[in-house]
Amino acid sequence: MARRKPKGKGKGIGGILVFAVLLVLIALAIWAWTRPPKQPTETTGAPVAKTAEALPGGTATPATIKIASWNILNLGKDTPVDERAEIIAQFDVVALQEVESTEGLERLRKRVEQVSGAPWGEAVSPKTGSGNAAEYYVFLYRTDRVSEVPGGARGVYPEASATDFSREPFFATFKAGNFDFTMVTVHVTFAGGSAISKEVGRLADVWTYVQNLDSKENDVLLMGDFNRDKPTHPAFSKLRALGLTNVIAGDGVFTTLGSKANHVGANWYDNIWIDRQYTAHEFTGRFGVDPIHLRYYQNSEHPHLEVRKRISDHCPVWAEFDVSKKDDD
Repeated sequence: MARRKPKGKGKGIGGILVFAVLLVLIALAIWAWTRPPKQPTETTGAPVAKTAEALPGGTATPATIKIASWNILNLGKDTPVDERAEIIAQFDVVALQEVESTEGLERLRKRVEQVSGAPWGEAVSPKTGSGNAAEYYVFLYRTDRVSEVPGGARGVYPEASATDFSREPFFATFKAGNFDFTMVTVHVTFAGGSAISKEVGRLADVWTYVQNLDSKENDVLLMGDFNRDKPTHPAFSKLRALGLTNVIAGDGVFTTLGSKANHVGANWYDNIWIDRQYTAHEFTGRFGVDPIHLRYYQNSEHPHLEVRKRISDHCPVWAEFDVSKKDDD
């Protein structure tokens, strides 16, 4: 005869197991609730910030900075600045071309401070050029990361003839961490192929002039709107003969937006030039063209046409530099 199973024994074991599982789940929930948040890693998809290095006085600086150049398109007294400020706030130093009003510039700078939550300074040229070609060159920079060097090279290039440049290049010297450098910006004429090429060719003299202002400072960065399509054009041969190379490189690059619905990219006018003999020590190899046409007015049928009209027909170009290394010049 089969033995009968004692009443209640199976039910008691099952109850104990359920209770044990509940205890485990409660413990896991408490651990998950109280553990420190996971830090970003390369595998989580979140960017990993480099450790900031302390400077004298206790100020911290990031290990790298982004230097950009942007033709901001006719920045006037009443030009809308919100989107322009968002774009500029991504960088640490920006060379601006086509600034037409100092009142508009101040509105822009204050908005950049609001967007970035950081203080910004400016180095502004005298108005260069004449008539419709007249404009200010501007270097905007985050003063918590970058400072203008007191007594450093700064000024408008003293052209030999009043017809050498439609707008004489402007330069100023800055320091970020251990990296000090002189930025030169230019907006080359758009008066025709021959005139454009002649101005681009004269930039070799500008480079030599600026570099010779301080024999101890060889980190010179030449940037702007060169109005000459592609850095491989023969007009740039004199710069290359000095040992300069263009930072913005690659296939299919464009820095200006097309004026037709089916033509998003137009020309490769904007770039940053460096002498790698000196500045390769700080240049990280990271650079880019900021695709502002992919971020704004995406609900319109042709976003690039709206961006071209409402923000700028140029995209900013940028390069990254390490400011934590010992300065080599």
